[in-house]
Amino acid sequence: MCTPIKFIKSDFYKIRRTAMFWIHIIVPILISLLFVAYYGTSTAAVDNVSKMGLYMQILSVGFPLIIGIVCAMDVEQEYDAGNFQGLLMSEHKLLSFSSKICMLLFMAFFSLIIAIGIFVLGLEFLVHKDVFNFYIYGNIILILLFSQIFLYILHLLLSFCFGTGVSIGLGIAESLVSALMLTGLGDVIGKWIPCSWGGRIIQNYIILNSDVYDINVLLYKFQGLYMNEFKLGIYICGIATIILFLLSLIWYNYFEGRSEN
Repeated sequence: MCTPIKFIKSDFYKIRRTAMFWIHIIVPILISLLFVAYYGTSTAAVDNVSKMGLYMQILSVGFPLIIGIVCAMDVEQEYDAGNFQGLLMSEHKLLSFSSKICMLLFMAFFSLIIAIGIFVLGLEFLVHKDVFNFYIYGNIILILLFSQIFLYILHLLLSFCFGTGVSIGLGIAESLVSALMLTGLGDVIGKWIPCSWGGRIIQNYIILNSDVYDINVLLYKFQGLYMNEFKLGIYICGIATIILFLLSLIWYNYFEGRSEN
């Protein structure tokens, strides 16, 4: 019963002296402080819900790049230690792969708590007003984390197969596509593109739980458009993530190391 926990602890032990750990701490602190400083000095008339929505969209756009970098770093560390022999010779091969996913998700969860926590506290300190309650903030963290699991698995697979360049390069492309999918184009195809799930799903969730609407948003809400889009995004994301995870386990079971050619 303790074996999964031991594997996860072992993965954390491996990265304790790498930049991966600090990326998940320093980057969210810097981003949140920059946004708090910007909103604190900005004279533009922007409501707090819009500020929160924009901030969450920026986080969702940056996530694919961060995922591409940290997945590549984690896998390259294993490659440098003898072409993955430590993983491939493990008695619990599939568990060693799953524990890496869990380790990365734990760090992502911790980063989101930092990023959203500092921003929310800063916003409330500046405007002296709550945007949402803690229940909504907790759901936002969990939804954004859930929507990125697919990308973590995908980038781990690409890093195992092709190395650092492919994972980071795809992460850059995904961040650009994710930003594009926040426009009107995303209303049509955004739900089918994994890198856009975070921004699109969070956008709909914030609208559904905010009390600030213009006439069109209010009309759409009563028609159930945003609720339908939110549910459909969750379903597509969940089904695709489960399928990819199962396929990744099948692939990894036959993985024998990366070719050095």
